[in-house]
Amino acid sequence: MTEKTSPQLEQELAAADRQPWYQLAFPPLLEQGYQLATGEQRLRRYRLFGAVGIVVFMLYGLVDKFYLADAYDRIWIWRWLILPGMGAAAIIGSYWAPLRRCYELLVVSVSTCCVLALTWFFSLSHMPTAQHYYGGVMLCLVFIMFGLRIPFRLACYSCFISMSYLGWVLLGWHFLDEAIRSLIFILVISSVLLGLLGLFQLEKEARRSYLLAQALQRDHRQLQQGFKQLQQISSIDGLTGLFNRRYFDQQLHKVWDARLHNKAGIALLFVDVDYFKKYNDSQGHQMGDDALIRVAQVIGRHAQPAHGCAARYGGEEFVLLLANCSVGQATRLAEQLRQDVEALGLPHPSSLCSQVVTISIGIAVAHASINQKPDWLVSTADAAVYQAKKHGRNRIVTMHSCQPLPN
Repeated sequence: MTEKTSPQLEQELAAADRQPWYQLAFPPLLEQGYQLATGEQRLRRYRLFGAVGIVVFMLYGLVDKFYLADAYDRIWIWRWLILPGMGAAAIIGSYWAPLRRCYELLVVSVSTCCVLALTWFFSLSHMPTAQHYYGGVMLCLVFIMFGLRIPFRLACYSCFISMSYLGWVLLGWHFLDEAIRSLIFILVISSVLLGLLGLFQLEKEARRSYLLAQALQRDHRQLQQGFKQLQQISSIDGLTGLFNRRYFDQQLHKVWDARLHNKAGIALLFVDVDYFKKYNDSQGHQMGDDALIRVAQVIGRHAQPAHGCAARYGGEEFVLLLANCSVGQATRLAEQLRQDVEALGLPHPSSLCSQVVTISIGIAVAHASINQKPDWLVSTADAAVYQAKKHGRNRIVTMHSCQPLPN
């Protein structure tokens, strides 16, 4: 089964759940999955129980010498050599990959041959004890159905062939009373019908269990997908599409802890849209939202190549967290970011520093071994952007990178 449930498989799961009680086979794709999922288990069962069945079949050859004494010279080679050899060849053939596609048909064929041979054995004898061999026929058929657990459809074929031959043999057994022959046939066919009913129920339950497992896996995948979507929704800012502050705080702690292992500095760019309140008042909130979206797109575009975490910190404030970043790299990226926002050309007539929307950026960089808490990086970058705004806005201010403190 695929990791993602295909629409066709979804339809087949629903169809299989509604199929009538007497139907065993699933729709094609689901049936293929069932055969693949249970194939190895069935193959192991055929090998194990097949070997046991061969041994038991041969042991009953000890009984033939006494119960079928008049026919023993003709049947011993079949009981001891030919039929066990066919069974052993079938077991060995299970290890040959090209044969596995039709292997169940081979198992049924060999098993049915054993039942037919057993019926043939006592058909050759005229001893009164031969009539007890119908019990051996019943035992073989029950073994095929519940030992080998062959598919119900194939079991029906095997039982039909076996019962037809048994009925033909009993009709020719004139040395036995007709009532006894009728009783033997009724006992055998009754046992076979009850066995087929039980086999049908077993296969139905096995298929129902598989169907339930597939439905549970599908529901589990849907829950996982829903959980991932929920995580994404809970970590994304609804307006700009960048990460939200909650997600940024999580990433900050993660990157802060990882810097010791990576032995590299980390940088934080704190971005503030200049005179955004005046922009909202003069242009309206809808235009203000559009401006924030455009600025966020520029920040997100610069974050991707640097594998940074771009987030909306609140209102018109944004942050860009960069791992493995030096002061020079952070400064160059910040300048490019400032220029790109200015190049958007969003009119801002009420701005005191430009005719278009601009940003001020504060940069803080921490060495790998800094002995501070992660909040230091945010407060330092915030102080840097405050200095940028104090000195005229539309500019970049970099705070000195913090040196390791003595322990």
